[in-house]
Amino acid sequence: MCESSAFVLKNNELYKVMENVVSVDPHEGKVYLTDLLGDQKIVDGVIKEIRLMDHKIILTEE
Repeated sequence: MCESSAFVLKNNELYKVMENVVSVDPHEGKVYLTDLLGDQKIVDGVIKEIRLMDHKIILTEE
């Protein structure tokens, strides 16, 4: 499977916000995350980094 986990970077630490992410949609200062079951989480921030080999999506809040 190719799902990833999404994290927010705060004070140089990663905090997991969602697992099994299949869709990432950045739009106007927000990042919309959707998981396998269709649940959605919205993070106020931007994509800092996506590590495909590690299955990690790293966001920073604004």
